[in-house]
Amino acid sequence: MTDVDLVIRASRMVTPEGPAPLTGDAMRRLGIVDDPVIAVEDGVIVDLGPAERLEGGYRGAVRLDLPGRTLVPGFVDPHTHALFVGSRADEVVMRLEGMSYMDVLKAGGGILRTMRAVREASDSDLIMATLNRLDRMLAHGTTTAEVKTGYALSPEGEVPLLEVLRGIEHPVTVVPTFLGAHAVPPEFDSASDYVDALIGVLPRAAELAGSCDVFCEEKVFGICEIRRLL
Repeated sequence: MTDVDLVIRASRMVTPEGPAPLTGDAMRRLGIVDDPVIAVEDGVIVDLGPAERLEGGYRGAVRLDLPGRTLVPGFVDPHTHALFVGSRADEVVMRLEGMSYMDVLKAGGGILRTMRAVREASDSDLIMATLNRLDRMLAHGTTTAEVKTGYALSPEGEVPLLEVLRGIEHPVTVVPTFLGAHAVPPEFDSASDYVDALIGVLPRAAELAGSCDVFCEEKVFGICEIRRLL
């Protein structure tokens, strides 16, 4: 018998089949194991399969017996804006009444409204707000989340947001994305001028972020600006 940190036994395990991401109809293919056992050591699954094969093979320092429960992999959320403060819930009503997002933005709402709140917030405010959102995501099964910057909207403000993200400690794995080009801030006359300024901080952003994103939208950032940044 092999000693491990954790042994889990449940009624059923459901997981996608195969080693690669699935698309289209292939996403309907699921691997289902009844009465599964999972052995975990140092946070890594070292073995899994039906109890008839594994039950006597591992002894866990911690054991979880979950009768009537189904085990599934943690969800990966590839697009989030979890790093912000404030609320724009009232803008939902504006959209329901027929206003386009660009109309909301022109009226001082949207991204620019959150920009003002983030610029006034302390790092501790941002960290606490983000941790609360990550807590809710984890409670619903998300274990990895991409998190974008994009609400400081200044060359000198976007990189510190990446530093905030890199400093967050949470069970959800956070993958930072640099979204300096989320909207054109009021201090700049054009998208092109703002992109000129952002290019100067890209080397530092590349050290802190796994990827770079741009909001491609009419009257925001077009193909020319995107090509220069990416």
